[in-house]
Amino acid sequence: MVRRKVEIEIDEDLVNEVIRRYHVHGAREAIHLALRTLVRDSETPDPSLDEEVDEFSNLDALRPKRSSEAT
Repeated sequence: MVRRKVEIEIDEDLVNEVIRRYHVHGAREAIHLALRTLVRDSETPDPSLDEEVDEFSNLDALRPKRSSEAT
């Protein structure tokens, strides 16, 4: 793993909240955890998106029916 030192401005309250919730040892670990979580979550497909169905999901419902097909 290659590390690079960067200087950033960050919301101290957010960092402190991450430290408190996840018991990490300081801002560096809090930011590292946040970055790892973002990368991991973006690599994992959201299964709820596969199951999402709405009135536009069935394209056959949008096609006009001929009188001989009407039920």
